[in-house]
Amino acid sequence: MRIRHLIAAALATLLSLPTLAEHALLGDKSDIRFISVKNAAIAEVHHFRSLSGSIDNGAVSVTIPLVDVETMIPIRNERMQKMLFETELFPKATLTAMVDMDRVMALESGDYTTMDVKVTLDLHGSSKTYTSAVSVARLGDEIHVATEQPLVVSAADFELTAGVERLRSIAGLQNIATQVPVTAQLVFAL
Repeated sequence: MRIRHLIAAALATLLSLPTLAEHALLGDKSDIRFISVKNAAIAEVHHFRSLSGSIDNGAVSVTIPLVDVETMIPIRNERMQKMLFETELFPKATLTAMVDMDRVMALESGDYTTMDVKVTLDLHGSSKTYTSAVSVARLGDEIHVATEQPLVVSAADFELTAGVERLRSIAGLQNIATQVPVTAQLVFAL
């Protein structure tokens, strides 16, 4: 009888460990935005309509379907998909990072903390790692993660400069900035 209670207690402990659980990204509550600047004076905010991902044992993975880029202008969406992202060859981008889940799970609902994380962006066949300060909040049964400052992503780091030039040319613009600030607000189920 005593062994059965010990086994039950051990199983209950293992099953209740929050750091072992996978936390799904809530795509309808999450957002990745970037700002493009054309003709050195006109800035526009764009985003991706859908995201998926999870946190598993502290390993964060977010998938960005590049066909879901939203610029609020359908022809520009199509041009970015084909000419910049080349979605037939590179249909998605991926963000990965590691977070200290013990620290996250120690938060009470309504509390937040900040942490520096290394974020790796895989895009267009290339990869680059950034260090980013993020705010992490526990709100009810959700974990909210947000960049405290935009990440500045350079087209040259992902072999996207030629695509930017194709977009500039077809739109008849003088220039399009080849560095864009990117922000993320990600919400995961607890």
